[in-house]
Amino acid sequence: MVAQVTPNYLNPLFAFLEPEKVDALAKETGFIQRKRKWTASDFLSLLFQVHGNLIDPSLQELSTKLLSKQEIAISRTAVDQKFTGKAVHFLQRLVEELFLIQQQLLLAKHAFATDCPFTSLRVLDVTHIHVPNSLKARAKKTRQTSVKIQHEFDVLTGRLTFLRVDLENVNDTVMGAKRVPFLDEQELCLQDLGYFHFQVFERIHEKNNYFLTKFRNDAYLAYQNSFPDHHPDGSVVKSSEYQRIELVQLCEKMAPGETLELEQVYFGRDAHFPARCVLFSQSDEQKQKRLQKLQRRASKTGKKPKQLVHDLAGMTGYMTNLPEPVSGSQLVELYRLRWQIELNFKAMKSYLEIDHFRLVKQERWLCHFYATLLVFLLSQLIAYQIRNTIWEEEEKEISETIAIRSIACEFLAQMYEAIKQKKKTLLSFVPLITQLLIRTARKPNSAKGTALKRLQFT
Repeated sequence: MVAQVTPNYLNPLFAFLEPEKVDALAKETGFIQRKRKWTASDFLSLLFQVHGNLIDPSLQELSTKLLSKQEIAISRTAVDQKFTGKAVHFLQRLVEELFLIQQQLLLAKHAFATDCPFTSLRVLDVTHIHVPNSLKARAKKTRQTSVKIQHEFDVLTGRLTFLRVDLENVNDTVMGAKRVPFLDEQELCLQDLGYFHFQVFERIHEKNNYFLTKFRNDAYLAYQNSFPDHHPDGSVVKSSEYQRIELVQLCEKMAPGETLELEQVYFGRDAHFPARCVLFSQSDEQKQKRLQKLQRRASKTGKKPKQLVHDLAGMTGYMTNLPEPVSGSQLVELYRLRWQIELNFKAMKSYLEIDHFRLVKQERWLCHFYATLLVFLLSQLIAYQIRNTIWEEEEKEISETIAIRSIACEFLAQMYEAIKQKKKTLLSFVPLITQLLIRTARKPNSAKGTALKRLQFT
């Protein structure tokens, strides 16, 4: 078990939001150039009150909040004039400052991470904030565009490990490769097929790190042929060096829920990339869902799926370089933790409403985006740290999604005011947040335990 978790991370985490630092950053970015009735810290107070959502409230509503909550009387026109390119730059810099500060914090890991063969469990995925099709033509006049977010965090601590925001469509594989130089040793990278690239996996392995990914059902898997063909001059016929594995025949014999590990497998017709290969047989129900999905895709695109893909609809394959003490069934459980980032995206969109869209000027739209992103990232890190505390002290499991929503909507505004007014310490909020989350916590009720509990490596 890890040592008892203490919230010592809170004060250094919020240090970049102290009024003096915020106002200094506002001057540096040009957001606030001289003393005014409405300061940069007042702007952040408004931001946290609306949970970063600067789109749904009207300008009049924002003006009213400033008057009722902060006793700042300014017109809605004055509020609108604050949404400038410099305001966007100011919020971008705050997100960057948050990323840098939380990288340096000593954060507590989940108790079950003690015996893991890896030091962190980094989950990477991408989400899009789209301009609705019905408004795309009109949005050209306001210069509003879709946004693509590459987001990676450590499931064990909640720490943000990689963040990239693009206003254009950038290849996921290219973006995924950009985080590799910053990996520490023995970190595990969990990602979906959108980031599948042999050169990236090779670089991860060379840096003494681990990867775990699915592979396509029509992927080329082979054994090294012990008896290859030879040319008359004695040289080996390259096409006979490897012999393809017939997955269909192997998987026909597997029972639902069964795992099978293949030894000494090479991936890719040309890459011949060596890695562990684990096959998992899905339930009949899941197989039928996949077949229906293939049919829908075929009817939509007019392209008939490959027979191999159809035949292997009930199989999921995993590729990894994790050491063999991690069993095949544990690899399957590990990959299921990738769903954590999907739940976080749900919190970002459904609860914090980052994807809400209105026809407003581009600067206000981008302020809304970065403000909501700032609120989300702060809430995510705090939620995962408190999750670890509750698990260790109560042995109860909480919903990280609910925790993120509760912290963002109920506590962040109060916590920022405590920093701003210096009348209350941040530590005083921890018992309140913990009590709230414990009410929705539950004992592990699965026969196999929770996902993290099933991953004990001892």
